[in-house]
Amino acid sequence: MAFDALALFFLFAILGWSADMAVRNIRYLGSVLNIRLFAFGVLLGLVTTLPELSLGVNATIDRAATLSVGNLLGGVIVMLGLILGASLVLKNKIKTDGRLASAIPAALVIFSPVIFGMDGNYGLADGLAMVGLYIGLLFYLYRINHFQQPLHINIGYGNKVTKSVIAAIAGIIGVLLASHWIVEITLDLLQYVRVSQLMIGLLMFSVGTNLPEISIAVASWRKKSSELSLSHLLSSSFTNVLVLGILALLRPIPFETNIEYWNVAVFLAATLAFFAYFYHSGKKMDRREGAILLAIYIAFVATSLVLAGGIFA
Repeated sequence: MAFDALALFFLFAILGWSADMAVRNIRYLGSVLNIRLFAFGVLLGLVTTLPELSLGVNATIDRAATLSVGNLLGGVIVMLGLILGASLVLKNKIKTDGRLASAIPAALVIFSPVIFGMDGNYGLADGLAMVGLYIGLLFYLYRINHFQQPLHINIGYGNKVTKSVIAAIAGIIGVLLASHWIVEITLDLLQYVRVSQLMIGLLMFSVGTNLPEISIAVASWRKKSSELSLSHLLSSSFTNVLVLGILALLRPIPFETNIEYWNVAVFLAATLAFFAYFYHSGKKMDRREGAILLAIYIAFVATSLVLAGGIFA
C-alpha cells in the first residue's frame, strides 16, 4: 500500500510535467496564430483537460468510471474555488467584462451534469446532451466575444514550430501513459480502503489532474496576465462537461446518488453562484471575493473528509 501511494505521487508528478510541456508548446503554437483571448482560453482549456479525459477513458475501460464523475465535478470546485480563489488572494484583482450574459450560461452548463445525474446514471442521452451543451456554449460565447481584440504575445524570434509540435506530442503521450497507470494503481489501493470511487475522484484526482491548470495560473501571475488565467479556468471548467459527455457516450456510468453526491452538488452550486456574482460585480474580482471562493473549497474538503470518515480498513 505504501509503495502504491509513493508510485501515485510519482505518476502525478509525471502527469503534471507532461501536461505542462504539452500546454507550453501548444500555447506557443497558438500565439504564432495570433489567437484571440477567448479562443486562446478555450484552446488551453481543451489541452489542459487531457488528464481528465485520459483518466476517464482508462477508468471507463476498467469499469471504474465513477472515479471520473468525482474527478470532473470536484475539479470545477478546485479550479474556481482553490485555484482562482488563491490567485485572487495572492494577486489581489482580476478584471472581467462584467457581463452576466457570459457568466450565467457558462455556470448553467457547468452545473448541468448534476441535473443529468440525479437518477444515478449517465447514459447515451445524457452524454449527447452534455456534448451538445458544450458545443452550444462555445458557439454562444464566440458570438458575444467575436469583436474582442486579438491577444498579442511576444514569442520572440526563431523557428521553434517543429520543436514545439514534437514536444507537444511527447507531452500528450506522457499524459496518456501516466493516467493509465494512475487508474491501475488507484484501483489496487481501493482494495485496502473503505472509500467510494466517487470520493477518491473528488478529493484526490480532482487536484492531481488539475496540475496543468495550477501551472498555467502560476505562470499567469508571473507574467501579469490574470485575464488569461480566468479565461482558461472557466474554459477548463465547462470542458469537464464535454469530457463527462464523451465518457457517457462510450459506456453508461452508474453511480450512487448518496450524501456524497449531494454534498458535491451543493458546493458546486455555491461555487458557481458566487463566481457568477463576483464576475458581474464591479467588472472585477478582488482579494475579498477570492477569500470567499477559497473558503468554499476548504469547507467542501472538510465536509467530504467527514463523509469519508473511517476510510481505512
